[in-house]
Amino acid sequence: MLQAEKKSLIQFVSVFVGLNVIFLIILSTLYYNYQKKIYTEILQNEMIDYTETAYESVYYAQKISDLDEYLLHHPKFNIAMMDKNNNIIYPVPASFNVKFKQGFFRENGHYFFIKTIELESIKNIHYLVVKADTIDEELDRTKKTIVIFLIFSILFFGIVIFILSKIFLRPLRQYIELLNKFITDAAHELNTPISVLSMSLETMEMDTLSKKNLKSINRMLIATRTLSHLYNDLTFSIFSSKHHPVQKVSVDELIIQRIDYFRPLASTKNISFTTELKQCEVMMNERFMGRIIDNLLSNAIKYNKKDGNIEIKLDENSLTISDTGVGFDQSKSQEIFERYARFNNSNGGFGLGLNIVKSLCDLYNIKIEAVSKKDIGTTFTLTWNNSLIIHA
Repeated sequence: MLQAEKKSLIQFVSVFVGLNVIFLIILSTLYYNYQKKIYTEILQNEMIDYTETAYESVYYAQKISDLDEYLLHHPKFNIAMMDKNNNIIYPVPASFNVKFKQGFFRENGHYFFIKTIELESIKNIHYLVVKADTIDEELDRTKKTIVIFLIFSILFFGIVIFILSKIFLRPLRQYIELLNKFITDAAHELNTPISVLSMSLETMEMDTLSKKNLKSINRMLIATRTLSHLYNDLTFSIFSSKHHPVQKVSVDELIIQRIDYFRPLASTKNISFTTELKQCEVMMNERFMGRIIDNLLSNAIKYNKKDGNIEIKLDENSLTISDTGVGFDQSKSQEIFERYARFNNSNGGFGLGLNIVKSLCDLYNIKIEAVSKKDIGTTFTLTWNNSLIIHA
């Protein structure tokens, strides 16, 4: 799966699941409040029923000391009785304190119900008070149920939308596979004519040619090398082997070779090279290092300005290639390494070069950084992993 496909798939799944999570949270909040209201109403009805029962059980008590004998206790509730001044006179000492409010109310995390009563014999009792513990236990159970429901719902929606997304992306994947097959077939067909043309031009005796023909041959040679570079990117992208033989690579010598290779192409825009190369040897695949250098040089030429310059600095630990080209927005410094991405659409190419560079750097743990300013230029810096360096 391509990076763009992964990114689209992740974004689509994230948005869909995120919206569903918000909807489920709102739904769960409404359900929680509804359950809280139901539990509160149930508790209120139970307290009212118990108050009526307790009132009836003590109605004929002759004195306060008889209340213990007549009163029907409840395992969930505490009961007390107040005089007309709202002082608790039963039980003594009081098992709880409460500010007087008529009816059902909540205070300090507990629920209370106060009812006005008149007993036949005990005239100083005016109110019956019932206290209940909180409904936290019931609400905790509700919370646990909601959390479990949310977890399973999110997992379910995530799996479903992931499967659906894969189904929806399948036609796109098939088209991409057809495109890759076309590129593969085209690369096979291009190999022979490009090789024959390149060898014929490079082995041609230039001394026997007129100035006009020599100029034409140079243009053909530049075009052939451009085609050869594009072909190498295509074949590397498609046919790159998993077997990477490692050998000692003299990076400074390889850079000089590759500059000579690209010099005719650079001359078409009158681009000069400035080098500051120290001896540097690393242990890696020489072909892979060549592709890194070629693609960075090719980009520096392709996106450079006429009469521009390419500055190359190499030391034991790093390689820096700077150009005086069109540059790009620094915020896109990671996007340029994606496959098929290009600086702009005014230049040719398939957008494979920097993707290949990045994949090879990742393979060898080489740190790569791109710093760019529009209309000023771009600098690529490669820092070798210490395990690659052959110290003198």
